[in-house]
Amino acid sequence: MGPKVSIIIPTLGRETLYPLIDNVLKQEVPFPFEIILIPQVKLKEELLQDERVRYFYEPLGKGFAYYRNRGIKESRGETLVFIDDDEMPMNYQWIRQITDPLVKGEEDVVTAGVTIKLGQGYVTDSISLLGFPGGGAIGFKTMWHVDENNNTEHLCSGNFAISRKTLNEINNFSNEYRHGKEDVHLADKLIGNKINIKYIEEATVYHIARKGFVNFIKWNMLRGKASKEYLAINKGGGKIMNRFASSGKILKNVAKTRTRYLPGVCIMMFNQYLWEFIGTLKADQ
Repeated sequence: MGPKVSIIIPTLGRETLYPLIDNVLKQEVPFPFEIILIPQVKLKEELLQDERVRYFYEPLGKGFAYYRNRGIKESRGETLVFIDDDEMPMNYQWIRQITDPLVKGEEDVVTAGVTIKLGQGYVTDSISLLGFPGGGAIGFKTMWHVDENNNTEHLCSGNFAISRKTLNEINNFSNEYRHGKEDVHLADKLIGNKINIKYIEEATVYHIARKGFVNFIKWNMLRGKASKEYLAINKGGGKIMNRFASSGKILKNVAKTRTRYLPGVCIMMFNQYLWEFIGTLKADQ
């Protein structure tokens, strides 16, 4: 019998990948599953000697959406789960938690956020409290609206599950998104087709903190390029403008619950927008 669930992981071969694979292989689930890796660099293949792990090399520079779509193409499960190579499930129930509503036929799409542990230095913590990716240290529900039925319009591409049938209906990710925002566009298509995105808080995973100001700058310049792609393709900026509302909620939350981080968060938020703007200017260079 083939796998019921496929776990798709695009990867740059970071050292965090191997503990993640070890965790996923130990997950307690009542059905067969597979791990599909889409690496852009040579992996330590001696650490991947499990029949449930398959990998398909791709060159660098193809884009986030392309790698996710390649994983979809190579997968065999009817439920597809996406997680990034710098994340880690909190327990051995994660696959069950994020796929259960789909396996039972109750939902077509489920998303959960990520969380980043504080206490890693003032600058690092201030960056983590900006809410990216997937809610970061500030939390998914602070960043994005979740209604009383646990439905949301945001999709965390590093931690979600979707049925193959639903992905086929909306034609997968758009390969036009090379620098990011492919999850935003996928959510747009889901909502446009009146397909609910269910938020499952218990399936939240850990994410490594983004450390170093230079790394922070590079990250936000890349996000600026992604924003320009999104605006050019969608001819509108509703989701982009929602960022300002999220920023207000972040500052209010930090001021109320983590006051000592408020100066750092304000400084990093200013730099976030500055370097994203610079990224948009350099997008065509």
